[in-house]
Amino acid sequence: MRKFLIPAAVAVVALVVAGIAFAANVYTVDGNTKPHGKGSAAKPLPVSLEFDYTVADSNSANRGIPVNKYFIGAEGLITTPKAFPTCSGGESGANNPDPAAAAKACKKARVGGGIIKALIGARAAPTVSNNCVLNLNLYNLKPGNYGEAGKVGKAGGLAIRIDADPPAPPNLDDSNKGQCLAPQHASILATYHRVKIKGVTSDELRFTVPPELLHPGGLDVTVRDVKSQILRKVAKVKVHGKKTKVGFYSAVGCKGGKRSIQVTFVAESGQKTPITKDKKC
Repeated sequence: MRKFLIPAAVAVVALVVAGIAFAANVYTVDGNTKPHGKGSAAKPLPVSLEFDYTVADSNSANRGIPVNKYFIGAEGLITTPKAFPTCSGGESGANNPDPAAAAKACKKARVGGGIIKALIGARAAPTVSNNCVLNLNLYNLKPGNYGEAGKVGKAGGLAIRIDADPPAPPNLDDSNKGQCLAPQHASILATYHRVKIKGVTSDELRFTVPPELLHPGGLDVTVRDVKSQILRKVAKVKVHGKKTKVGFYSAVGCKGGKRSIQVTFVAESGQKTPITKDKKC
């Protein structure tokens, strides 16, 4: 995986700033599915899924503590990655250092995208940061062993592809998408796991941010805002012996009239914080 290459002068300047203690992270989660409907195991309802989240410090002047693990899921939503085109998670595919080559290799495997806004700075100077607004693409991965990047099992997974180039933008506005302090062209491998959310069968996407992305040049990267969408894609597979339409994400149930969208944040301190948002089922 490519590393963030932070200019040495920037790192040195940031490190000599007087330290201010971090407080604690504050998280928010939001999202939605379309069309609305409960669906069932016998009659899955193909849906699109939006999931958004923010990370901040309880002291608004601070950057916040880096989060190195995320678990993302929605009550009653399951995935069928094997029914859709895939691409490699290696350098011949989603992790190609050339963003154009990665996009070409994984064109048919693209299932969504969005934007990631992050702050980069020294741990000793939590109020001093550089901005990074990353372009996000999500690719359906072919199961396999991708070495240091990780393994994707039969349940499938996504490549979380992030791309940006200098200069660092003056702020975190959407209009600065694709700009960062240093070139960033890499993928994080995320895998699906069958779980229960509010007692309902669901698929949870789990991933760990590699150290070279979380601490480039010895600095901290705190993701502040993520907006993403998995597109509504439809295929036919056998369900209980019958050909049935399924989505990359399908609704197969929810309790009552609300569906819980959940993100569990695991900070580097080890603190595990699940946050949910109830939306129309």
